[in-house]
Amino acid sequence: MMSTKPRTGSGGIFPAVSPLFWRINLTIWAFIAVLGVVTRTLFFGNIRDAVIVTLALDTCGFLLTGVAHEVIRLRLHALSRRTVIVLVVLAAFFGGLFQMAVAEGLRALAFATGEFQVAFGGRGVPVFYYTTIFLGWALGYTWLSADLAKRAEMLKRGEAQSAAVRAELQQLRVEIDPHFLFNALNTVATEIPENPDTALEMVRRIAGYMRYCLDNQKRSVCRLEDEIEAARSYLRIQELRFDNSLTCAVDLDPLAVDFPVPHLILQALLENAVRHGLRPTTGAPLQIRVSARLEGDGLAVVVTNPGAYAPRPRPASGLGLANIRRRLELHYPGGHRLSVAQEGPLVVARLRMQEPICFA
Repeated sequence: MMSTKPRTGSGGIFPAVSPLFWRINLTIWAFIAVLGVVTRTLFFGNIRDAVIVTLALDTCGFLLTGVAHEVIRLRLHALSRRTVIVLVVLAAFFGGLFQMAVAEGLRALAFATGEFQVAFGGRGVPVFYYTTIFLGWALGYTWLSADLAKRAEMLKRGEAQSAAVRAELQQLRVEIDPHFLFNALNTVATEIPENPDTALEMVRRIAGYMRYCLDNQKRSVCRLEDEIEAARSYLRIQELRFDNSLTCAVDLDPLAVDFPVPHLILQALLENAVRHGLRPTTGAPLQIRVSARLEGDGLAVVVTNPGAYAPRPRPASGLGLANIRRRLELHYPGGHRLSVAQEGPLVVARLRMQEPICFA
């Protein structure tokens, strides 16, 4: 990953390129140099002359493109597209002239006679050859710059979306915790006058549960075993509250203990089971059962309680089932399912989550 972020100018076509440019530029000119040595050896019939000419001309070419990169990066961003194109074509042509001058100097200094004179081909050859190379370099530079700028923009946009989703997940969790705490403290308040021992145990259970919430405050995902333990604590609080009117059972598949699940994902299901399942006037105890087991490549969680299911046309936003659905969409896009239905005398909530999980 590049450490320097590309910049885009207001009117130019070349955004700034990171230090990756220098590695790519060196690789390209090394390839041109190897090709030059081979072709010049065939033309000159002398590998020593071919190496000398290649080192001189292609080193100059590498330095010229390096200078061009710095000029484009620092000076051409405010120019229009048409102006930049004209300047690039002129720069490529004058670069070809410069390379021709270097070749002429080599011929005058070191190759006054011999095969080089015969194979040189006149002044037009290096001008055309290196002008073409410089134009090709400019085209490649444009493509690389545009590609890096596009990737940087996509990365920036992705980071912004990820931050927004994480903020939303945090907000959804914050909405759950006070809801439970409010209900739990009200329960303690009702127990203190008549059942102080029960109230004391409830306070300890609530403290343990809140410690679990605080310890995982910065984690949006936890192990299923930890979530089940939190669910047991919550259900034990409710058992103490309703005495013999409520019983709870939890069945956890040992193979599923390490499955990653969203933090407090079961809380709303359990609250609904207690709130809507308990019917004090009937005298029948409320039996809540929680089952979690692996099924294929996913996790299946089932929460059952006696009662009558009466779905709302539009679930309350941000709480209850709407909260769960939104969190599942964020953590398991395309890999989750939540259903609540009446099955005989029972209300059954089925929750399925399939890895991989996002925003772990």
